[in-house]
Amino acid sequence: MNPEEKLLLERTLKLSEENNLILRKIQKTTKRAAIWGFIKVIIVVTPLVIGYFYLQPYFKDVVETYNTAIDLLNIN
Repeated sequence: MNPEEKLLLERTLKLSEENNLILRKIQKTTKRAAIWGFIKVIIVVTPLVIGYFYLQPYFKDVVETYNTAIDLLNIN
């Protein structure tokens, strides 16, 4: 192997190692972004679900009152 080929091979190895480091950082960032996105969805969905179950009896009462009012208006 002549010196020029050896230099080219070493340069290729160095670039490959740098690319590997960059790709690992990208993978870590992507993984963190996916986890953070899931956490954000949980933060948004959890209060909605809890609120729905907590307010469901009140919604039921409101719907019953609305239906009663509609029935009264339809009688006249």
